[in-house]
Amino acid sequence: MKYTPVIGLEIHAELITQSKIFCGCENTFGRESNTTTCPVCLGMPGALPVINKRAVELAIAAGLLCGCDIAHISMWDRKNYFYPDLAKAYQISQLYAPLCVGGGLRIDKRFIRLNRIHLEEDAGKLTHAHGTSHIDYNRAGVPLIEIVTEPDITHADEAVAFAEQVRQLLVHGGICDGKMQQGSLRVDANISLMPEGSTTLGTRAEIKNINSFRFLKAAILFEMERQAKILDKGGRVAQETRRYDEQSGETFSMRSKENAHDYRYFPDPDILPLFVTNEDIERIKNALPESPIARRERYVEIFGLSSKNADALLAERRIADFFDDTVKQGANPQAACNIIKGELMRVLNESKRDDIPITPADMAKALRMAADKQLAQEGLRAAVSYMFFNNCDIDTAVKANNLIVREDTSLVSSVISEVIAQQGDIVARYKKGEEKLIGFLVGQCMKKLKGKALPQTVDSLLKRRLKIIEPV
Repeated sequence: MKYTPVIGLEIHAELITQSKIFCGCENTFGRESNTTTCPVCLGMPGALPVINKRAVELAIAAGLLCGCDIAHISMWDRKNYFYPDLAKAYQISQLYAPLCVGGGLRIDKRFIRLNRIHLEEDAGKLTHAHGTSHIDYNRAGVPLIEIVTEPDITHADEAVAFAEQVRQLLVHGGICDGKMQQGSLRVDANISLMPEGSTTLGTRAEIKNINSFRFLKAAILFEMERQAKILDKGGRVAQETRRYDEQSGETFSMRSKENAHDYRYFPDPDILPLFVTNEDIERIKNALPESPIARRERYVEIFGLSSKNADALLAERRIADFFDDTVKQGANPQAACNIIKGELMRVLNESKRDDIPITPADMAKALRMAADKQLAQEGLRAAVSYMFFNNCDIDTAVKANNLIVREDTSLVSSVISEVIAQQGDIVARYKKGEEKLIGFLVGQCMKKLKGKALPQTVDSLLKRRLKIIEPV
């Protein structure tokens, strides 16, 4: 039998604040276990929570970027559960009156609706290994938004595209750092199948805490196949919470799926309602940076970049910001895109640095020197790498590596002779009509010249030399 998948996502994003949502503990990843805690986030008797204003502002910003309506009055509720990752045995969340309602995002030609975005506190982290379990409460109380879709998603690729766009919006908006490997952005996927042509929703299973887009796609595809096999045999899919195992590529049952009433939600008596004015909303809206959606349109329509190149620049906000600042310094947008997407991202990945120790002004000057034929492309890449690792300006990089092109035709001719001697087979094939091999031969020459000549010069002299060589 054929089935129609019905998928909804719950995206949990930790907010970039200095302190936790209800206490003054530092909101920092990577500290020694259980060192950023206090009586409030550990739920000690008599400790009272106080709301973090910045967390509320960031949640509103997320709602505005996702097209939500911002509630002027929202409430806090206690979600009661007895797992060890929250010491006080309940989580402060928003069920009945969330901060952001409705909204949605367009993925290709389809509009995926949001049900809500609400604020809550994160739980601690449980680690299971070698038959023991360890709990780290540093994450308990970290401010979190939960972005909940309607069940509008129909296949795994669409789910990934939606989650990727949400991450991009949050990262570019300065709301969440989006570091899925550290758990600051996690995805739960609710998946069910219904017979093709039916309008009756099937029983759903929830896959919890997926921490990469690759695993999100794999988990959804596996779960769809698992449920289809059960239904084909006349069985019934259990409503349950499952986890995705990255090693086996399968999902496994964790517990039966709880409904809202199982958590015994009730209004939190210790926290006042949130009151948000129109002036608050306008102030936050006016402070938002340009959205990645608008940026992408500008890159393609105004700068003439390809969609693929625009997406590569927008993958990280620091890269997109550096690109924009470089163009503002007078660089050609396409040339800036090429060097940033290539050499700059290479050295960033190699160094694993978060900052970019090159000024946009120096990058723009390097690009102008390349456009004026003072630097060959090999020299431009060498200059960028040297500036990055030595934290210096373009003039220093060029001088230190003698990168200014002062073409010595005798040197070029000597290198061409070496390459022809070393690449006899390639030369023979070129002479027999494989003219595209000229690019390989030029490349070999450029490697040896290390930026001391322009490709156009090498190409011209090489073709002239090859012309007088008799075919084998």
